[in-house]
Amino acid sequence: MSENKITLYPSNWLYNAGVVGLLKVLEYNKINFEINERVSINRAAIKESYEGILSYHKEVLKEKFYIWGKNKRYPNYIQQKQKDFFKNHYIEALQKVEKNGNKKCSWCEGYFIPSEEIKNIENKFNGNFSAFMEQREKFQGIHFAGLGAAITKVPNSFWNLNFSLPICHLCSYLIIFNHLAFIPTSEGEIFINAPDFELIWDLNKFAEEILQKSKEYEIRKIFGSSLLQWAIKRRALLGAWTMMNIEVIIKRKIKSNNKIENIINYFDLPEKITIILLDYEIADLIERIGEERIFDLILAGKFSEIEKANYLVLKTILKLKNKEKISQNDPITKYFRNYNNLNYLQKISLILPELYIKILEKIGR
Repeated sequence: MSENKITLYPSNWLYNAGVVGLLKVLEYNKINFEINERVSINRAAIKESYEGILSYHKEVLKEKFYIWGKNKRYPNYIQQKQKDFFKNHYIEALQKVEKNGNKKCSWCEGYFIPSEEIKNIENKFNGNFSAFMEQREKFQGIHFAGLGAAITKVPNSFWNLNFSLPICHLCSYLIIFNHLAFIPTSEGEIFINAPDFELIWDLNKFAEEILQKSKEYEIRKIFGSSLLQWAIKRRALLGAWTMMNIEVIIKRKIKSNNKIENIINYFDLPEKITIILLDYEIADLIERIGEERIFDLILAGKFSEIEKANYLVLKTILKLKNKEKISQNDPITKYFRNYNNLNYLQKISLILPELYIKILEKIGR
């Protein structure tokens, strides 16, 4: 065991969700970690996280959480008779994981319990120890029983999952945190994934904040708003490859053959929309307009309607200056709720043309 810290790099979405779930538990329990494009945790955080995930469910989610026997999230991850061994011996040994040149993990650099530690805990295990350890080294049903059969259907090879792949002891443990990364919405539970842990952490935090305003927002708007907030608050540039690999993982429940099944779907925005929303200057203009209907036009790629909206704004300004009443059926009401406010419309009449020009410049028109 050469270092006191373990460094985790982005991988497939299930692994990334596990890491983010772990970080939520650490954050709640005031346990330090470092996050940028990768994550660094102290080894002691592994043991603390196991106690932490239990308290997080009890105090935050108001539910009991366990991983033994027929539980609802990770059925038979361990057997009930193994729970004391897992807590008192396996988790202790897991803190000492190290890279093993003779074993391979398909998801990370490969953190395995050293052979001498395995020998030490084997004497404390009651049952088939080889079978128990084999379960910790292969991606299988105990890791994804609640995710549904569609788990291997993913949009590109970078995020590909395969339930026959070898994984390491640390990855097998991280997976039991993945459900905590998913955010409930009216269309299912979502997790925003990307090839950068700080970006993942920020986007999902912003999504949670957005949903506090309305639980009924559709996924497109939640995702788009998260990108917008990231651009405004971080003012950083992302590479093209990173932008192309930001996506939303969606868990839904459907009824099939009188049974409730979980399915996994994927959603991303068109590349040009993502590029627009992640531009700080454009995002700032959208924020200053403060009108959801204009934001919806941009999300839908209807950029030319911004010109039309501005024409209606100018027309309405003249009406208001002439003391004319604006009818609820006036075309301006399609784009603005605050259409009777002359000062607001005058401000918007200056922002909309600038917004339109910057969007066209950004997408190369």
